[in-house]
Amino acid sequence: MTRIVSRVEPWAFTLLLAVAGCGKQTADAGPTAEAVAEDLVSTLNCAPGFNKFIGPPPAGVLPFVPFASLKTVENPVIGINRVTGAPALRADLASYVADMNAAIQLGKAFFWEMQAGSDNKVACATCHFQAGEDARAKNQLNPGGNGVFDGKSANYALVAADFPFTDPALGRNGDNVAGSQGVRPSTFVSISSTGVETTVPGSDPVFGTMRQATGVNAPSTINTVYNHRNFFNGRAQNEFNGINPFGSRDPSAHIWYASSTTTVAPLSVTITNASAASQAVGPPLNPVEMSAAGRTFPELGKKLLLLKPLGLQTVSPTDSVLGALVAKKGGKGLNTTYGAMIQKAFQPTMWNSNAPVTLNGKAYTLTQANFSFYWGIAIMLYEATLIADNSPMDQYAATRVFDAVGNVTAENVALLNPVVSRLAAEGINITTNDILYGLELFEKPIPPPNVAGLPPSARFGGTGIGSGVGCNFCHVGAETTSASVRNLTAGVEAGDMAFKAAGFDLRMERMFMGDRTQPVVAPQPFPPVPPGTDQIVYDNGNYAVNVTSISGVAVPARPMKVNTYDVGWYDVGVRPILENPGVGGTDPFGNPLSWTEYFQKVFASPQTTFKVAGGGLTCIDANGNPVVPPAAPLTSVFAGEVLDPANNLPIISGGLLKTEATDVAGSFKTPHLRNIEFTGPYFHSGGKSTLKQVIEFYDDGGNFQNATVPPIIRPLGLTPTQMNALVAFLVSLTDDRVRLQQAPFDHPELIVPAGQDAAGADITTTIPAVGATGSATPISRFLALNPFAAQ
Repeated sequence: MTRIVSRVEPWAFTLLLAVAGCGKQTADAGPTAEAVAEDLVSTLNCAPGFNKFIGPPPAGVLPFVPFASLKTVENPVIGINRVTGAPALRADLASYVADMNAAIQLGKAFFWEMQAGSDNKVACATCHFQAGEDARAKNQLNPGGNGVFDGKSANYALVAADFPFTDPALGRNGDNVAGSQGVRPSTFVSISSTGVETTVPGSDPVFGTMRQATGVNAPSTINTVYNHRNFFNGRAQNEFNGINPFGSRDPSAHIWYASSTTTVAPLSVTITNASAASQAVGPPLNPVEMSAAGRTFPELGKKLLLLKPLGLQTVSPTDSVLGALVAKKGGKGLNTTYGAMIQKAFQPTMWNSNAPVTLNGKAYTLTQANFSFYWGIAIMLYEATLIADNSPMDQYAATRVFDAVGNVTAENVALLNPVVSRLAAEGINITTNDILYGLELFEKPIPPPNVAGLPPSARFGGTGIGSGVGCNFCHVGAETTSASVRNLTAGVEAGDMAFKAAGFDLRMERMFMGDRTQPVVAPQPFPPVPPGTDQIVYDNGNYAVNVTSISGVAVPARPMKVNTYDVGWYDVGVRPILENPGVGGTDPFGNPLSWTEYFQKVFASPQTTFKVAGGGLTCIDANGNPVVPPAAPLTSVFAGEVLDPANNLPIISGGLLKTEATDVAGSFKTPHLRNIEFTGPYFHSGGKSTLKQVIEFYDDGGNFQNATVPPIIRPLGLTPTQMNALVAFLVSLTDDRVRLQQAPFDHPELIVPAGQDAAGADITTTIPAVGATGSATPISRFLALNPFAAQ
């Protein structure tokens, strides 16, 4: 017997967006072992039609997940003392960390340390010095997937007219990538007794002896601790193994501990919710980013332990973290050693032994052998202080009060005035209404198509349902990314939390990919079933769904494509898949980076281990009500969802099949959006230079209709007013502390390589040291471009 129940999402089109691939919207009690094993073919009927919009949402249903202040989200790395409210060391780190504040000091010194580069010129911060990203323009190009610079060359200086790299309307299809220049190619030789690193110069087929540029644009390190995995392709795992970015994927990874002052022993560690640590240990050994080829972390430790911390750089005596370690007489660096900082920050078992550790035939001290562990944990704790949660939009959002149907009943719009005033001083004129309109477009779903009886006022900007673009289906929650720790471990939406309670793995989702043979109807994505579908045949043994009747007329079975993907990683059509597989690539051990494909490969029977959340199809009557009311306790989580009659699951929810189709190739992490005004160029390719170009990209429905682009990425039909409103909203996400480099975003001096001159010598730019009170001169946008300008 077919059972049709309701769910909390208030109208059919909202669910369409969910099953199209950006946000889990449903919940269930989970399959039994018998249900998983059962293969039942069912005919499901809905007289009004599946996924058919009829009327308004029922009263008492909030029609969207509203944007919220980031202050409402607990820091996943640094906890809070529940009694005093002060920051507190996370309990699972206490076995390793002796003093959290000392570890933060160490992490900040490591992050900004130019001597960590094999050439003593490249720090982690070199690619993350402005709002957590890289603002350089010269010698930033990588030739991209084809290995050939398209109309450009190495050492080229980017200008506004070069953007966007790809634009069908302009006839542009370049695969160059705006990455980050790192080191010149070389091979590691040794570290001397005084900390001098010896290398042998080399040559790269593309860059020759010049500084090499990375093949991916640098993501921001601000708010990065909220990410469940890091790097655009997700290779920095959620769990830190102390050695490299790959977590439990590397079973041989281990650090060392002092079982006594005269003995050491190997120690395998798995520190969860620590992807910032996993990310931090990647670049220091990368032969493009920071290192000579062949250098190891123990050798890096040997070097830095012999050198004065930040010895080539000025540090402000008012630095919010390092000021107390600055010599009173001034000069370069800190008045301590890295050895002393490590001993203060970490438990004695992590460093206090005289026994040597033999690695690769060489003897190291315990401190040298564990250097990757100190590096990762300390930088993670430092980055956990880089939380931008005080933008005007965060402040405003904290004042909003909603009624039962999602209308704002109280707010303090004046908190957005500083955005208007700041832009006006630059000659950019917007209003708070522009910002609020952009917020509405961002956080509310796309309106239905041209439905009979739906007045124009119910479309964009009106008071009816679906008055937005649905950006927050992917940029979900206060973190503005579905790739967040919270979303993938606990859930942000009510349906996610119910799935979690039922034992589902929130890291994956199964979705309908829709019917791409049908024409695109702007401004909506095409639904997963043709309009008028009233009968489908469903096989729960393999999640196969076929349309068999449209408006009462039998049709040959038309399969609806169903794929499973990694939540938070999407292919939005920036470039063709073959140029960069993203999370569809492999790790150094030959395994898929994608969780979905990894679990399929390494588990003999993933169906019994992993339950995958998935959407269904809505079925409502002519009045917009569920056809069959749900049974408690599902009333609060379902609204119009068709369930699998075999197990009462939304019809494509259930165990992960070893051979089922996946949707991961060419997919990249959804970035958070705070301070995005200052983090250009944009996307993993760095191919867009302004926020207006980004909005135009989404309005076009992406640049490439790859097979893994979800149906939600479709032309939107936005007006210029709507585009500007979205940009105004994004600009309101700038935290002034970031813009003015105020604590905790103050920093040491940094001398940044920025291309080379005719003689082949480095051209450098000095980023001055800034203390806790910040700088009177705000940071600049990429190429000093107007975010509202198309070029």
